[in-house]
Amino acid sequence: MKKTSLQLLLCLLLTCMLAFAGCSGESEKQKPSPDEALQMLKDGNQRFVSEKSEHQHLTKQRMIQAGMEDQADHAYATILTCSDSQVPVEAIFDAGVMDIFVIRVAGNVCDTDEVGSIEYGLAHVRTPVMVVLGHTQCGAVTAVTRAINGHDHAVEKNIPPLVDNIEPAVRQTIEKYPQAKGDQIIPLAIEENVWISIRDLFMQSAATRELVKAGKAKVVGAIYDVSDGKVYWLEDTTVENILNEVEADPERAMEAMAESILTPDLPAISHDAAPESQEVAPATDDAAPETQEVAPESDEKAPETQEVAPESDDATPESQGVAPESDDAAPETHDSEHA
Repeated sequence: MKKTSLQLLLCLLLTCMLAFAGCSGESEKQKPSPDEALQMLKDGNQRFVSEKSEHQHLTKQRMIQAGMEDQADHAYATILTCSDSQVPVEAIFDAGVMDIFVIRVAGNVCDTDEVGSIEYGLAHVRTPVMVVLGHTQCGAVTAVTRAINGHDHAVEKNIPPLVDNIEPAVRQTIEKYPQAKGDQIIPLAIEENVWISIRDLFMQSAATRELVKAGKAKVVGAIYDVSDGKVYWLEDTTVENILNEVEADPERAMEAMAESILTPDLPAISHDAAPESQEVAPATDDAAPETQEVAPESDEKAPETQEVAPESDDATPESQGVAPESDDAAPETHDSEHA
């Protein structure tokens, strides 16, 4: 009888311990709501702008946590932004280790790799908010805008497939604002490019659409002003309209976007202009004797190199750049709708 009572007591004690551990685990995994997470970002940016950053979660203890715990228990936002060094993501939101799941790519475009990364951030890291963050003086948007306006220059061969996602944003901006001329288009196209990325995300990711519709995640657009550190949040209604449009007919929306990207009059940000080939064969017979040892008759047997980079001697250092100097190109102004 005593043995049975003792076993029962131990069983009850073990059950209580397991229950307590389960409750404790659930507490650690508790995430803020989408609106709460968005407010955390807004509050962090306000501290950054007012020079009152707390620099939280940048301690040695936090790094120890990162080595032992799952980021899914901590991260509260997924952010797609540009690769430009002017946009230090964690700093501008006064965040730290394991706070933000960041995807960075030139022009904050939303192609297959970026969509997959966003899906991972939302579904597996379980972040309740996802931000597409553009920024002023964006070099990628500046380059595409100038190319469409006829001021193209040579770029490496892998860059055109990257920036072609930006082309619809520039063309739509030109249509919406015919009064804007030259570089006046750039700040307007930067905002339009955020909407294009959100549209691309919704079109390619049914998982994201379902999370948003279920209220488990929120997708928002924003513009970061590199001159004052402030994040300008774009209106939620436009995101809702884009989602509804894609939900109405996602396949047709995808086809329409593909047609707008593959326009026949794509400007000369082209593969043929890529100076990458100059890195492979930049020198002449006189300057590269070691090449002659491998292929002594290079003039006759390697005409492909001459066709790809016939003007390598005339190439200027400027042609190696991807984006023009954007400081002079993009006025640091915002439409009132950003504020």
